[in-house]
Amino acid sequence: MKRCSAARIMAFGCLAATGCDAEITSVGAWAPVVSGSSYIEAELGELSDGFTVDEDSRASGGRFIAPPPGAPSDDAPGLARASYRFEVPSGAEYLIWGRIHAPGASNNRFWFQVDSGPWYLWRISVGDIWFWDDLHDNTLYGEPLRFPLSAGAHELVIANAVEGVRLDRLYFTPDGDEPPGNDTPCAPPHSIEIGGECLPSCGALKGTACGDVPCAGRELLEAYDCFVCCHIEGS
Repeated sequence: MKRCSAARIMAFGCLAATGCDAEITSVGAWAPVVSGSSYIEAELGELSDGFTVDEDSRASGGRFIAPPPGAPSDDAPGLARASYRFEVPSGAEYLIWGRIHAPGASNNRFWFQVDSGPWYLWRISVGDIWFWDDLHDNTLYGEPLRFPLSAGAHELVIANAVEGVRLDRLYFTPDGDEPPGNDTPCAPPHSIEIGGECLPSCGALKGTACGDVPCAGRELLEAYDCFVCCHIEGS
């Protein structure tokens, strides 16, 4: 596999179209997309106000970015930023995917913005695995946002929402395709892989309630996102 020089990485990032070795990354570099569909390593973004680069052998190149610890920022983006300037060769509707590790319902979301547009909360739980997910609006799973991008320069900005979630890599595509690698038998976020098993969300079990009060005296169900989940009588 072709190995990019440090100078080339700083200028262009390490993209699928160039055949670069994805293990080489550089913190704080701008990473243009120079073909129709391309990958960008998350650590190639311009990181500020708390995003850090950490290591995991299962991540592309062994590295990922993580938001700072602290209270959730669910009403507005947190202060941390990971910015990616990219350039598309021709106008098209683009899908953007991110490879994330989101261990559960408390640590499963980022904020994002494209070209200074509206901020969206991007949420999905995936358990013990790394998983590719399209950028979508909050809980509208399976409904990817499509970005009509003109030829030229654009910018994606990621902001923190909660701690404990990780971002490994980004994929930009005008073809609507899903990057390879999602081989889990589970169906995130409705069921996620924990300890080698697919655990459901409480809501995915249907006709359920979550909480001590509604579940008092009822048979409890196992769910990854609710410590006290149960079926409701008559449902």
